[in-house]
Amino acid sequence: MGLIDQEELKKYGRISDAQRNIRESGEFIDDVLDRFLNGTHLTGIKLPFRLFENVFRLREQETTVLAGINGAGKSLFAGMVILNAINQGYPCLSISLEMSPQSQVARMVRQATLQATPSMDGVLEFAKWCKGNLYFYDQHGSVDPNTLNSVIRYSVAEYGVKFILVDSLMTMSFASDDWNSQKAVVCSLANAARNLDVHIMLVCHARKGNSIKDRLDKWSVAGSSDITNRADNVIILGREYEKDGADAYMSLCKARHWDGAEMDLDLVFDMPSLNYYVHDEFPKQFCDSVKPDGVVGELDRAALNG
Repeated sequence: MGLIDQEELKKYGRISDAQRNIRESGEFIDDVLDRFLNGTHLTGIKLPFRLFENVFRLREQETTVLAGINGAGKSLFAGMVILNAINQGYPCLSISLEMSPQSQVARMVRQATLQATPSMDGVLEFAKWCKGNLYFYDQHGSVDPNTLNSVIRYSVAEYGVKFILVDSLMTMSFASDDWNSQKAVVCSLANAARNLDVHIMLVCHARKGNSIKDRLDKWSVAGSSDITNRADNVIILGREYEKDGADAYMSLCKARHWDGAEMDLDLVFDMPSLNYYVHDEFPKQFCDSVKPDGVVGELDRAALNG
């Protein structure tokens, strides 16, 4: 074989990404057959509520915006998602600049054990249960977008995380009205999710309305419209003030890749365990060797007494 002609190589160096990425339709048929015949699209993290099990998942290569007003319980809901992800075998990373890892773990222990004041056994059982699957970026305040992306890539490479929570967009080191920077962050997170085969959930705030009782939708997310436009999914969490039997609502108001998944759920809040739940579908206890209290404990005691 002769030497490679450098002049001949030049034309290949000029091939653009667009040219490399043009593919014939037949290359996708095997994946499409798997989707229709084997249900391979129904993969990813199940939400804490069974109603979504066969219609929606938090899949790899996708991003979800979780939004609501202050005090709606977004971080608590995100904690529930993380616990469910770990239980399904997905290592998780929490990047929260608003709450210390210690505070996050304390909340998650209550959610996982269903104990208002977790016992020593409960805390140790939780540590054993989540060991090697729960990571935190230990920094308070704000973070610049480049550092955020570096933390994500490092955690995927070194710890194999598959679900990443970014709480919240407002902790990025740019002005709250800098819409171009907001768009850039959301796009960079979407690109990271796709390139790294992970799911990223971004917590955002809702715009201030005329009343805290106003029902929210995807147009209520504060900031650039590109936040919800670029995200694959949008989940809204809101408080209920005048509806009997419901303390909050969850609205899956955008599910780009799913048919019939967009719906609203009425939620009840169990204060002792810090869990949201649906009527007749009580919070799951992930540390089974500890005694629960809260709504589950009350029902257990009622059943025993009956």
